[in-house]
Amino acid sequence: MSSDDQATSQRAPLQLAHLALIAVGIATFALTIGPITDIDTYWHVLIGQEILDTQTVANLGNSWSTFDASWQTTQWLFEVVMAGVHAAAGWAGIIWLRTALVVVFLTAYALMLLKRATPAAVLIVFTLSLIPVSYLFQERPLLASLIALIWLSAVAFDLLVAGHAPRWFVVVPIVIVWANLHGMWVLAPALFAIIAIGCVLDRSQDKRSLAFTAAKLSALSLIAGCITPLGLTSLVIPFQFKAATANIAEWQPATVWSTITMGFLAIIALTVGTWIRRREPVPWSQLLFVLALFVFGASAFRNVLPATILLAPLAAATLSTLDPLRSRPVSPSEKKSLAIVAIGLISVTLMGGLWLTAQVDPLAKAKPLTIATKLSSIAGPKRVLNTYNSSGVLAAFGGKGIKLAIDGRADRDGGPYIDRYIKAERLEGDWQGLLTQVQPNFAVLGKDTALTYELTNHQQWKLLLTDQDYVLLQAPAAKTSQPK
Repeated sequence: MSSDDQATSQRAPLQLAHLALIAVGIATFALTIGPITDIDTYWHVLIGQEILDTQTVANLGNSWSTFDASWQTTQWLFEVVMAGVHAAAGWAGIIWLRTALVVVFLTAYALMLLKRATPAAVLIVFTLSLIPVSYLFQERPLLASLIALIWLSAVAFDLLVAGHAPRWFVVVPIVIVWANLHGMWVLAPALFAIIAIGCVLDRSQDKRSLAFTAAKLSALSLIAGCITPLGLTSLVIPFQFKAATANIAEWQPATVWSTITMGFLAIIALTVGTWIRRREPVPWSQLLFVLALFVFGASAFRNVLPATILLAPLAAATLSTLDPLRSRPVSPSEKKSLAIVAIGLISVTLMGGLWLTAQVDPLAKAKPLTIATKLSSIAGPKRVLNTYNSSGVLAAFGGKGIKLAIDGRADRDGGPYIDRYIKAERLEGDWQGLLTQVQPNFAVLGKDTALTYELTNHQQWKLLLTDQDYVLLQAPAAKTSQPK
């Protein structure tokens, strides 16, 4: 995108594309309104509360686990924020926190793109990047990274395309804060390194200084990201976590036929198609940039939205060169009318969104909440053989004395243990050894699992309660009274 095109996009008058963009933002916002949907939200709040109580980020969460582990959270700052919000406004406060962050994200994302591309091009990229994945805006630390990625995508684009480098003394503090909020900060040094390599491949005299600047920013952001309680361990945590999540759906490689990837692949196709149509040489740096983001996005479903955000400015700027997507002149009267409509849409959306959010029951999708409440009423120690997805709710609402066999923190439980656990629910592998290890006196399992059938029909476990797809079982008296 030329400097003239950039200037034109920045001066683009209010037009119908802006209203359509606002409408898409409203639709995305509306799709995010609802109860808590992330099953990890509950233990994130518990971890934040424990950090505030103990003033440490080490050896957390052992109080509700059947085994102790030396585990440190990589998201302590966001978890403390969640705990503070929960302390002030309960679980409804978590919904309000999510709502506020989604509004910040949508506003910042749209403004960032509009500064770098024409409204019509932004509309296309904005729609494709958000609508297919709107349900991923959940009440979790990842939300902080999605907002930080808007900043990273902007500075990466300005460095890669416009040749404008961010100040190091701005990059460093942002990465420090980001690293204490969420582990996706590692994308900052990685992206700067890719840009540095790409500028070298361009073999241009003008790009040599940019390559050096990008390399310097990569090194500085790498150092800044280690200024956390974990220190240098922050560098290996993403790889350790990836190794422990082979059985978790969002960490599986993205597939072409998934609705999650459709918008991402469409944006890449439109970008490459525009390059081919222009028949102009595309810098190696931009080709490498797009290729790296494609690989990153395809590596896991949870990476699709972050990769799309990072690609968006370049894609929108590229599409802006197409004649049908260039800015069109607008008369003063049209501009005034559009402004009135835009203000009206935004005002109605904010008021309606606030009202709808206030009506939401934050725990409407908390499963199995009824079972957790039942467990909280039972006195004495409760060693629970539970499913992975029920762990957050059980930890938060299961009452004092609850000990979970698995608690949803994949990097803490470890890949081999999770794999063994999932096989045990199907009566595969050494499932008897797992029961011996856990020594449960209660079980919260899927009602149709093979393990549930085995416990109730062959080992005399008692069915206490059914809660949607879950059952609460109690071990026979001899096992319940066995010393722990």
